This record gives sequence, C-alpha cells and structure tokens, in this order.
Amino acid sequence: MNGFSANQHASSAPSPPGRVETNGMRGWLSMSLMLMFISSLVVMVGCRALHQKNLTQLQRARRAAEIFSYGAPSTVQVRSLRRNTALNAAFSPVTKLFSTPRPLSARTQLLLRSYNLADRLTTDPDAVIGWLQELVKQSPQMEEVNALAEIAKCQADWHESNGRHSRAMKLNATALLHAHQFLFDSNLDIKRNAYDPQFRQICDIYNGALESITRRLALDGAITNGKLISIGDGDLGFDMQIQFEGRWQHQSFERFELVSDYQTEGIKNHFHTYGLGVPLIAVVEKRDVPRAVEKYYPPSLTLPMTAFCEIQPDGDHTRAQPLAGSQRRSAILRLYDPLERTTARSHGRSVPLESDITTPLAYHLKDPLLNGRVLATATILDSSLADKIHGLYMLEPFDPTKIPVVMVHGLWSSPVTWAQMFNDLRAIPEIHSNYQFWFYSYSSGQPFAVSASEMRRDLNNIRRELDPGNDSKALDQMVLVGHSMGGLISRMQVISSGNDFWNLIGNGDFEKLTGDAGAIQRLRDTVFFQANPAIKRIVTIATPHHGSQTSNATTRWLSQKIISLPELLARDFQSLALRNKDIITNPHVLTGTSVDALAPAAPVLVAMADIPPQPQTIFHNIIGKIEKKSLSPFSREPRDLGSDGVVSVKNAQFEYAQTQTIVPSEHATVHTHPKCILEVRRILLRHLVEQNRIRARTIPQLPIASSPQR
Repeated sequence: MNGFSANQHASSAPSPPGRVETNGMRGWLSMSLMLMFISSLVVMVGCRALHQKNLTQLQRARRAAEIFSYGAPSTVQVRSLRRNTALNAAFSPVTKLFSTPRPLSARTQLLLRSYNLADRLTTDPDAVIGWLQELVKQSPQMEEVNALAEIAKCQADWHESNGRHSRAMKLNATALLHAHQFLFDSNLDIKRNAYDPQFRQICDIYNGALESITRRLALDGAITNGKLISIGDGDLGFDMQIQFEGRWQHQSFERFELVSDYQTEGIKNHFHTYGLGVPLIAVVEKRDVPRAVEKYYPPSLTLPMTAFCEIQPDGDHTRAQPLAGSQRRSAILRLYDPLERTTARSHGRSVPLESDITTPLAYHLKDPLLNGRVLATATILDSSLADKIHGLYMLEPFDPTKIPVVMVHGLWSSPVTWAQMFNDLRAIPEIHSNYQFWFYSYSSGQPFAVSASEMRRDLNNIRRELDPGNDSKALDQMVLVGHSMGGLISRMQVISSGNDFWNLIGNGDFEKLTGDAGAIQRLRDTVFFQANPAIKRIVTIATPHHGSQTSNATTRWLSQKIISLPELLARDFQSLALRNKDIITNPHVLTGTSVDALAPAAPVLVAMADIPPQPQTIFHNIIGKIEKKSLSPFSREPRDLGSDGVVSVKNAQFEYAQTQTIVPSEHATVHTHPKCILEVRRILLRHLVEQNRIRARTIPQLPIASSPQR
C-alpha cells in the first residue's frame, strides 16, 4: 500500500522527521482528473502480445500520455544534450568564417614545432595530416602516432560543428585508426606507458572518434548485425563489419541512441564504468509475431550496450571480410552487453569496456506509457484497464540458469517504483550474474486476495511456457520482494488455503455452486490454492501484515466512490452471489476495494494470521519508521507506537520473519532508502551463499543492522 499522498514515486527523498504532508486530498483530486483524460486511451495500449494492426493505437496512446505528462511528469527522465543541429545549420556561414578547431595539447604543439609544422597546420591541415601519416608508416613512434590521432580528431570535431559530416567522418576514421595503433600496435609495446597522462588522452580520442562514427551510423540506421560498412576513404579509412555479441546476437533492434546524448534525472545513483568503447541505448524492436519470451517485454524496452571497435593488423582480412575490391584495413565493431561482460579481448589483451547501465534504464522509463503516475492511477481508479497491462515483465532475456527476483509494487503504484532499487542491485556483479529481475504489475484497486490469485496463475504460466520440462533449478530458488500491499500478495504465494478463505465467503459446499463455469473456476482459484514450493525467500517492505489504520471508515468510503473494480471481477462474483445466496453469504469479501481489505479487522487479513507460511520459505521484514505522527491526514495511529505514516511499526511486524530491519523513512519511499536497498542486497547475497552459488567470504560487511525476529 503506497499511502494516499500524491508524492509516491521511486526518486522521492524521505521527508525530514516531523514533516507533515497536507496535500493528500489534492492528490486524490489530481489523480481523478488524470483518469478522466487517459482512461479511454490507455485501454487501447494492449502491451501484451502487441501486433502490427494496433501499433497505431499504441502510438496514439503514447501521444496522449505524453500530453498528460506535461502536467504530471514521470519521476525518471532523460534530458537530451544533443546540439540543435537546425540552429547550427542556420548560422553555418557565420561559424565557418569565425570558428577554428580547439587548441591542441602542449605535447602535440611541441611536436609540430619540432617538425616546423605549427604554422602550416593553420593553413593546410590536410597536408600536415598526410605528412605525419607517411612518417608514422615509415617509423611509428608514440609521440607521432598520438599527435596524428589528436590532430585528426580536433579537425573532425571542427568540421562536424560546421555541418561537414562527410569530411568529419573521414577524419574520425583517421583518429580512430591511429588511436587504436597507439593502444594495440605490438611495435609500440616497449614504449607504452599506462601512467602517462597521454595514455588516458589517447583512450579519450579513441572513444570520441568511435562515438562520432557510431552516432552517424545510428542516425543512418546502419547498425545491423553482420552489416559491412565503408568508413572514410583511401588510407584514411577501413571496412567495418558490425557484430552483435552474447545473448543479444539474435535480437532485432528498432534503433540505437548514444548515452552521451542524454542526462539522467530522477535516479539517484548513476552507474558508469570506464575503459574503451561507446555506451549505447539499444531500443528493442517489437516483432509482428513475438517469440514466447518477448510477450513479457514491456513496450519500448531499452538495453545497455557498448560498441567496441577492433581494427585488424595490415593484411589480416580473415575475421572481417573487406568490401569487394577493397585493399583497406578491416575492422569489427562489436556490440557487447555490459551486464554480461565487462571486458573485451583484443590483440591478446583484456580491455575494460566503457559502460553505462543507468541511462538506458532511465531512457526506457521516460516512455509516457510507463509514467508511474499514469499507470498507478489508471489501474486503481479504473481497474479494468489493468487487464491490458498487468502481469509479469522482464527487462532482459529469460535465462534458465539465473534465479528470478520478482518485485511486487504496492497500492497506487506501478513497477516503475522499483527503479532505484533495481538500478542499485543489478550494478553488483554477483547479483546480475546470478539473478534475473521480473516485475509484477496488477490492479491495485481490487482486493489483494484476487491479485494474489492472478499472480499465482501468472507464475505458473511463465514456468510452463519458458521451462516446460521443469529443467531449471534456478526457477526453484525464487525470491519475491514486495512493497506494502505487494508484500501481502507475495506472502499469499507461500501459504495453503485449506477451507479457510472459502469459509470467509460461503458456508456451503463449493461444488454445489451453479452459474458460469469460468466464473466458478476463477472463484475456485481465488479461495483454494497451494503454496508455491519454488519460492524460497520473501522480503516484505513496509507491509501492513496486521492491517493499517489508514484503512478506516473515511478512506474506505472515499475508495468506494473513486475506485472502479474490474468489470469481470464485479460481474462474475456478484452474479455468482446472486445466484447462490444460500451458499455465498459474504460476497463483499471479494467485491470490496483493496482499501477495504487492508483494515486490521478485514476477514482475509485475520484468516492469513492463522495460516503459517510453508517452512521452506524464509521471510525478511523491513519496516519504515518516522518520528512524528502519520503523514496521512486520515491516519489514526497513536504517536507513541511509531509508524511510517501509513502502517504502524506494530502492524508491520511479522512473527515468521527471520530478520527485521527498521528504516527511517516514510511509507511511500521505504524501498528507495539506501538502508533498505543495502538490506535487500545483503539478503540476495546470502541467498546465493545458501544456494552454493558464491562463497560466504565474498559478501562484504554492509552498514545495516538486521535483528532476528522472535
């Protein structure tokens, strides 16, 4: 349950102790207005199994959501840093007259003076580049190679800024060739000095030249697996083959963007590694007939990639075939997944790759259709919309060797709320090497017992579809992480119902129910179920295990006026209740709202308290606590008990939890607090130790305090 404040999003900072929010009612009003604008459009989206015929509907819905986002922008964004090319073009005649290349480094200027080339560079730079190239061919020396690469790159940037793209491309090819020579040519091994600032400079030249080339290829739509491209001309160029590596080698991509063209906003920690290569944002292409796993990809899925160019030695055309009739150098542009590997092997050396895993995530979440506020409000105020977008999502290919971590959001929330935690966790090598993250989206306006039934079904379906032979051991080591009401939904995956839940609704023989067979089966799945033995660990965060006083008469009345239950749920259960009045005596248990179901005396919560979870599942409980009274204007929690503003510390405790951690944060942001993320990190690493995937000594001491729960 994400509370009733309008400030619920992943990047919100915890409120200072004692701060009291007064915008709860304004949040309800603004969210209601939001639904009036988007409900008729979101229903067209159909993120599941999208086909070509409704691509137009998807585009229309995205445009509508984008318009709305001006008033309620997504909490995670990327801001474009690209230059205004149209403006540059308008002033091109002026810039050509007055602009000059940027100054060269002192060492390159020294070399030019020693060869009496400093003045000539100003009047005839092409001649200087040609002369240095001949010198390097005859007797390659570090200073000359460095100077040639730097001069070519400076000239390329100058031409690019003045709109002379073709000339810039040739000069970038020259810069890349000689930067690569500096870094990898065996003839220069003796003199290479990694401690010399010149070494870092030449790495920057390599990355800058490759970035400019890659940007031009991306703009032209030329980055395709297996494609051969001519870069530059004559001795100042090479023939390059594009090659996708690793798990994405058979994936089709709609387009590529450069990470350096964007600035991330709304995600606190930016994970960027340094080395050689160009970090990219790869936008996955939606197929007309998707593969089985692709139906679990969200719209506009983006992936982190790194482009690394390996230039072959002279005369070596065995690995990348040159274009017909070409006698030029050959090169391979390899695209790596930085989450799969962090180094490349080139010319007998292990090369660290430049990478960025945060910006592609933010680029993905900037899609208006993934605006957390739009999704959360649409699915709680009109729960029928959730039929189009709910279910399991994954942000990487299914890997039968990796353990799933399923993240379940809370009330008035969406999977976007996990951006902070997901970004931090997958930056840990042991975690992204052993886990795959899945996200569960559901209609948070309906009773959580119904959502738990749908999640149970979806987990069974994904197992049946992606591992029909039950061959994956990793899928039997699953971890669930649930925030707020998502913790209750997760908890219901590991208990067996017996007759306890049916007895809350009816007092007769279930088998005597009459009516629609599909409706009866859906009711059966909701009230009769077995614990999922594949779930070995659950982390509940700010979860109202014993209800929340925020769910009181006032909030339940408001929720009944605003929240609309899914038509199928309301129609099916109410129809069965009317037809079987003697058997179904308490239909309101499954026809109320999620707010009704979270009251401390709610029948489902009371029944759950008497059912222990299966013994093979380990629970960890994380509780939020702020110093002052609840931030919610509707809360009736006493001051002295402690609360996160929505759930009291007392009601958040869970007697079956192995560990319990207190986090100083309000309810809506507990799962984004560093202490909470560190605790989840510790739990996931401990799980790997217990599954014999890593050694205990590889787990660092983390600055958190987890105490055993009695």
